[in-house]
Amino acid sequence: MTADTNRPEFGGEQRGKRLLSIGSDVRLVMAGIGLLVSVGMISGVGVGWMSARMLAHVPEAETQPVALSQTVQDAWDRLGRLAQVEWRLPQIKAPEKAAPAAQIELASAVVAPSADKLGLNDKPAIPPEQAARRLAEVKALSPHRSAVRAEAERTVDNLLRRFESQGFDLADIRSASPGLEVPRIFMAKLPIDLADVTLTEKRKRAFVKVMLPHILRQNERIQADRDRLARLHDRAAMGLEPRGRDAEWLQDLAQQYGLEEVDTLELLLRVDIVPPSLALAQSIEESGWGTSRFAMLGNAVYGQWTWNPGSGIVPENRPEGEKYEVLRFSSLENSVAAYMRNLNTKSSYREFREKRADMRRQQQALDSHTLASQLHRYSVRGSEYIRGIRSIMRTNDLEVFDSARLSDEPPALFSGFEFFKKS
Repeated sequence: MTADTNRPEFGGEQRGKRLLSIGSDVRLVMAGIGLLVSVGMISGVGVGWMSARMLAHVPEAETQPVALSQTVQDAWDRLGRLAQVEWRLPQIKAPEKAAPAAQIELASAVVAPSADKLGLNDKPAIPPEQAARRLAEVKALSPHRSAVRAEAERTVDNLLRRFESQGFDLADIRSASPGLEVPRIFMAKLPIDLADVTLTEKRKRAFVKVMLPHILRQNERIQADRDRLARLHDRAAMGLEPRGRDAEWLQDLAQQYGLEEVDTLELLLRVDIVPPSLALAQSIEESGWGTSRFAMLGNAVYGQWTWNPGSGIVPENRPEGEKYEVLRFSSLENSVAAYMRNLNTKSSYREFREKRADMRRQQQALDSHTLASQLHRYSVRGSEYIRGIRSIMRTNDLEVFDSARLSDEPPALFSGFEFFKKS
């Protein structure tokens, strides 16, 4: 009986001991975890503190953003200066064992352009055509890939293909018909390979297709100003003086055409078009069908001079002591506009303007051959220059373009490289 009554008390004592053992184990595990966390935190703080000390001794790097457009522009400016090195120094000659053309041109961009420094003492100066090819080689090595790709697109074949796709198909200049409709496509520059085209008719077609739209557009603008001017002149003759915007417009027009005061009669003498055949013939004569270095490098298709140093290209055979340069332009459009402004404003061409006004009074069509006789002051060649202009017009039947007009479609103004990308 005694043994039976004591058995439950013995079992409770054993369970209590087991619970105490489990509690001790849990406390040991929790203590271990806490120790690990504490060590990790102390290590992290130590590493962070050491890293901060090390970074405190590292100097900050200063960076300056570089504009891509500026680097590309600098590259083209350098190439432009390179192209003039050969031509500005006709006494510089090429070595017998010359380095690659691109290396010669690049070296001359860094080194001062002198014959002694470049070591060019054996052969005569290279011709413009060869120098143009060298410039193309330099451009091909340019690191500015986007500009190189765009420049490579500007070729005669691409130009002719694009014009023909727009309906301006001129297989032969002499095949043009009166009343030709010309698409409104305006190139900023001439094709880069125009001087390398061996087929004469192909080169002529390309040049006329580039220049004619510019000439027609400038004449279109001038004619619009002339029509408005004529209306205001007639109103003034009836005693209705211009006011407001008309008065301001007349004042701006007078300044543009070289007059200090508004004189509508004198303005009618100046604000008038130049026949396309004459404008084409003079651009052909002055630029050699667009192959001269002045035309290729500076869009100078009319050979206009400037006495502002650095604003033009120095002629190779410029006489000793002369300071003039051939004026360069940012685009063919500006070159054509400046040419027409010269004929319409300079005192040297007043006889030209008076002859044109006589034709207007007699209600005659503007005759390019007759007007050409009044341009003897355009060139130092005088009468020989006039004979050359007339010969170009006659040989190439340029008079047919006097009746040409721009298409009535909305202007598709392609400038430079964009024209060739839309094939």
